[in-house]
Order: sequence, then structure tokens, then C-alpha cells
Amino acid sequence: MNKWIAKRSLFFRLFMYFIIVVFVSISLLAVTIYVQTAQKVNEQMQSNMSQVIDNALHYTESYIHDYDNSTLSLISDTNIMQFLDSVNLDDYEQYRYNALIKETVFTPIFIRHPQVVSAYLVSTDGRSIFGYNGTPGLPPTDTKAVEHLKQLMNETREDGGLTIFNASLAAANQGPAITLTRRARGYSSTHKGIIAIEVKSEGLSSLWQGINLSESGTFMIVDRQNQVVYHSDKSKMGKDYEGQPIVEGQPVVMNDDSGQKRLYMSRLSKLTGWNLVVSLPYEDLNRPIRNIRTNTILIGCLTLAIAMIVAYRFGRSITRPIKELQKGMRQTEKGEWTRISLSGKSNEVDSLITTYNSMVRKLSDQIEEIYEANLRKQEAQMERQKAEFQALQLQINPHFLYNTLETIICYAAFQESDEITEIVKSMAYMMRYSVQTSLEEITVVNELKHVLNYMVILKHRLGREFEIDVAVEPQYFLKKMVRLTLQPIIENIFQHAFPDGIEEHHFIRLDAIEDGPYFLFSVQDNGAGMSSERLQTLKEKLNENRLADVTGNQGGIGVLNVHRRIQMVFGEEYGLQIESLEGQGTIVRMYMPRDQ
Repeated sequence: MNKWIAKRSLFFRLFMYFIIVVFVSISLLAVTIYVQTAQKVNEQMQSNMSQVIDNALHYTESYIHDYDNSTLSLISDTNIMQFLDSVNLDDYEQYRYNALIKETVFTPIFIRHPQVVSAYLVSTDGRSIFGYNGTPGLPPTDTKAVEHLKQLMNETREDGGLTIFNASLAAANQGPAITLTRRARGYSSTHKGIIAIEVKSEGLSSLWQGINLSESGTFMIVDRQNQVVYHSDKSKMGKDYEGQPIVEGQPVVMNDDSGQKRLYMSRLSKLTGWNLVVSLPYEDLNRPIRNIRTNTILIGCLTLAIAMIVAYRFGRSITRPIKELQKGMRQTEKGEWTRISLSGKSNEVDSLITTYNSMVRKLSDQIEEIYEANLRKQEAQMERQKAEFQALQLQINPHFLYNTLETIICYAAFQESDEITEIVKSMAYMMRYSVQTSLEEITVVNELKHVLNYMVILKHRLGREFEIDVAVEPQYFLKKMVRLTLQPIIENIFQHAFPDGIEEHHFIRLDAIEDGPYFLFSVQDNGAGMSSERLQTLKEKLNENRLADVTGNQGGIGVLNVHRRIQMVFGEEYGLQIESLEGQGTIVRMYMPRDQ
């Protein structure tokens, strides 16, 4: 298809590509929106169902739990426990227990819980006490009552837990009720009977009737005996559940008894043993999704139609002036940037051609200007670098030379001594080392030798020996340094770190290590140090990466120039780092490349 489109006119290709891009974009967007929206709707529907059933479960268990506590208080009552432990009671004792338990146990429950219609105690040997809240229900001797009590005795949980039955002995005019029963003990550890209370179902029904589902949605509760405790369809309440087995947990799609496909979600109440189930027709779940799909298709078709109109007008607006310009540009078949003559056929084309010609002219001028600017910049940079090299060679401390010469003159005037020869030789070595005109790298051992000659001269100037502690490992002696970087720093120490003269405790220590990509040479002293303000000022000057201005009597290559010399040889990422504490001393570290 692409080859077929490529053979067509520019207008046709623009139109088709525009339509393809719009169609693909709309399709991807529509499918993405539809899939994500359908998923969100489905998740939201399931979330709503889960929230409904969780709320129903919470309120149901809270309601039952209140009555469950009442049954717990009953089985721990001393009168009930004594009654269960008693055997062979005469009529009087039976009457006394009957009156006592009704008055002290059952009546308070009827007062606290008006929804309780009856409460009764039945022992395993057949003795019983019945209490009714209002109209009496079936007598204990009634056939239906006997069967009910027999079921309670057989199916009440043996572990003493709560058991709920969807049946009662209440009178018919009291309405439907549920029975909450537990096994009861005497003072011994064995179960000797059951205690039961019957609660009107209307209290629970009022909780469940507030559940808000769609018109086709259903809510039901099935007990342990597979009977329907509650159902949205009142006609199914109290009957056996005849649908498919209920699966507790995640949503499941099943057919109901009429064959309709429905989504079921259930929760099992651990307190009551009931299964709470909500269901919705699968058709209701898909209805919003179908509406979304229909609306998405309609909007997509409408957008595509509008895009076709826009594509047609857009293509024509581009190809028409291009065709006119093409006639004038055919004269420049070589592809060189040459000026095109005005066609004179339309203002739009003339404006486009004029703009093109102006662009060619300006671009040519700008290229020429950039070339000349770069050339001038390179020349200026070379001149500046040359000046920096020359300035570095000229910045040798004249004060040191003057003081040395003055020392020689003093020795020559007052005595003949070998010291003059030693000073002159050391001075000659230092001058020869210093006046070399390049910043090429030099070995550590050469810099140390230069410092040794300086210390020979300094010994005579100070009138005493001062030994520098050289802790540099021999393996670093052939490492590369920059010429004339170590001696200026040591000279700076004698000028500033020991302003009151050399004391016995003063020292200067030289050391070298390798740290990552760096070769570090450190010079440490325990002199006067620097204040934090002076140290900060010095660090700011080092960060400027510029040579120090040396005028008047300041002299000396100095720390700043040593820093700059290292950078000019090895690069901007190297140089000096200084740490100092006032009254404790200073450490100067030279950072140089490790692999040299």
C-alpha cells in the first residue's frame, strides 16, 4: 500500500497519510479508552458489590454479636449451673428454680432486648425452664416443640460455640424469629444442657432491606442447614436453597435457577455460619460497557469525518504554493544554494521565494562570521596562553635572591668559609632549575632535590638546621609533577606559618599517596594556620582558576600560581586543595593524575 501511495501526487500522499495517522490514533485511543473504561466499570461494579456484602456482613455480625453476649452471660449464671447439676428434683425444687431463673435471668434479658421473644433452658435429662416475653408460644409438650428441642440438642455445636437456627417456638402472632443456642455446663466440665434465646427476624430484616442493589439484583442469606434466612424475594424466605453451590470469596459467574447468567459474590460469617450472597445479572454489568462501546464508535466516526475535511484543506494549502515554487526552482537542478528568481505569478509564491533567497544569503553570512569569530577566538586563546606561560616564568621570588646574595656578602666580608661555596653551589642549582622556560612535567625526586638545595641556603639564612620530614614512599619518586610547585609552597610556610621564628616543635612533613584517579602530594605543617575567613578567601581565589597578579614587593610564585601551573599542565580538574585551622597548622594537597 505504501508503494501505491508513493506513486501518487504529493497532495494525495499528504491526504492519505494524514487520514491513516488520524485513523490509527483514533482507533488506538478508542480501544484503549474502551478497554480501560470497561475494566474500571467492571472493577467498580465488583467493588460496589463487595462493599455492599461486607457492610451487610458487618452489621449482621454486630447485631448477632450483641445477642451472643447475652447467651454467654446465661451459661455462666450460677442458678443455671446449679439447676443443670441437680438431679431428682422434687416438684417444689423444680418450681423454685423455674421461678428464680425466670425472674433473675430471663426477665432482665427481655427488658434489655425487646426483640427477644423467648428464652429457655433444657437439660440433657429432659428438665426444662421456658420464659416468654409477651404472648406464650408452643408448650414444651407440643409435638412441634419436642421436635424443635430435639433438633437443638442434636445440632448445637459441641465446642460450646453459638449455633443459629431459622426456626422458633414463638407464637404465630409474634412473627418469624431465629433461635440462638449454646451448650451449657454445670459446675463440672461436661455439657449438661442447652440455653437458647429466640429473636424476632424483623430486626435483622430491617438491616438487610437497606441494601441498595439494582432492580434485578438480589441479596440472600443461607444458613448452615441450607435454608434461606433472608431473600430479596420474600416468597423464598424460610425455604431450602435450591441453586448451585455457593462459592465463598472472589466473584463467580453462574446460572441461577431460571438459567439466567448472573455474577455472584458471597461472604461467610464465622459468627453465625451464614452465607451472605449478592448477585447481579451479567446483562446489567455489560450494559454500561456496551453504551461506552457505542459512544466510542460514534465519536470516532465523527472525528474521522472532521479529520478528512481538515486533511483535504491542509493538503491543498501546502501543495498549491509548492507547485508554483517548483516551477521556478527547476532551474537550479544541481542542488546548490543559489538564488531563485521571482516567479511574479502570485504574492504568496514571491514571498516564499524572497524568504528562501534571504535565508540563503543570511546563512552564508552567518557561516562566514562564525568561521572568522572562531579563528579570532583561537588566536586570542593562543596569545593568552602564551602570555600565561611567559608570566609564570617571570614570577620568581626576587626577595629570596636578594636575601641569599646578602647572606653571601656577609660571609665574604667577615670570614672565609666553606659556607659561601655551599650557598653559591645551591644557588646555582636552583637558578638553573628555575629558569627553564617550559612547564613540562618533572619527577618527584627532582622536585625534592630542588627543595634540598633551597633548605641548604635557608639553613645559612636562619642560622640553624631544619629537617623536613619526607615520608614519601620510594615507589612514588618517579611520579610526575609540575616544575617549581613544591619549593614555593615550602617557602610560603617559612614566611607565613612560622612568623615568630622556628621552634623545636615545628615540623614540615611531605607525603604522597594514590587515591582513585589522583596522585596526591601533601605538604603539612604545624604552624600558625589560617583563620576561617582567610581560608575561605584563598579557596575562592583558587576556584577562579587564574594566575595571581604579582606587583611591587609581593613577589613569589605563590599558592595561586602553583595551583594554576598544575591546571595548565594536567587540566582544570587538578590543582591544590587547602585545609587549615588557626593555631594548629595547614595541609596543602596537590591533586595530579595517577596514570602518568
